Amino acid sequence: MSKPKVIVVDTRNATDYERDQIIEIAEWKGKAPSTAAKWLGRAAAPLDKAVRAAFSEDTIESALSEANKLAGKTLREDAEAPLPADLKAADALATSSRKWAVGMAGASGASAGATGIIGLALDIPFTITMALRSIRRIGAAYGYQSEAEAAFAMRVLSAAASNTASEKDAALQSLEEDYEGEISNAAASRGMFAKEGAVFATRGLAAALARNLAGRKAAQAIPIVGAAIGAAASASFLDDVCTAAQRIYQERFLRDREILEEKIA
Repeated sequence: MSKPKVIVVDTRNATDYERDQIIEIAEWKGKAPSTAAKWLGRAAAPLDKAVRAAFSEDTIESALSEANKLAGKTLREDAEAPLPADLKAADALATSSRKWAVGMAGASGASAGATGIIGLALDIPFTITMALRSIRRIGAAYGYQSEAEAAFAMRVLSAAASNTASEKDAALQSLEEDYEGEISNAAASRGMFAKEGAVFATRGLAAALARNLAGRKAAQAIPIVGAAIGAAASASFLDDVCTAAQRIYQERFLRDREILEEKIA
């Protein structure tokens, strides 16, 4: 049995509330991705071929590019909102966005599930758009609402959609590199490299989403019980996405305000 990882963080500048959240961020970082996709996928094994066709990487990659554009358009009201006074105030706004997103995803999943395998084709882009919209809205709650956040949101989705611990670690490392690049005001040549890297990151994200979403939502194609399973699958996916977004933006908020002097490793 392996020993638990010990994480040491300097919290001298943090309030009691912030220390509690730092512990939760550390716990989320060390936690393996949800197994909901695997369990739900097993229930739909007889429909696997048709479901995998609906969740091809090409289909999801196409949905991703449009979804992030649509997600950005929903932030107009947030652009004029005052910056949060502290982490507790930001968390309250983020939690409100989270509840709305999970509830909406559950309703959408139930509707798509009621139509069986036909509903999957329509549910894919909607679910991805909802995920990115939720990330952008949660980011806005912490004061990160500019259009420059679009690429960062894709990285957050990569962490949320990870299927293994190693995928999650890689996604978090990419987020850290993005953060350090922002702080160091990287040169234009590096910016060009970042654009090329974003293309490959999108392809990798599409592959991860194809596996993650197919597993969760495949069971909604099962006759009779599809609506109930579809609601649970969509809600569980959005809950994972919102949890990842909140933890990642919490840490970024604390680091930008020098409450944390370095990342939570």
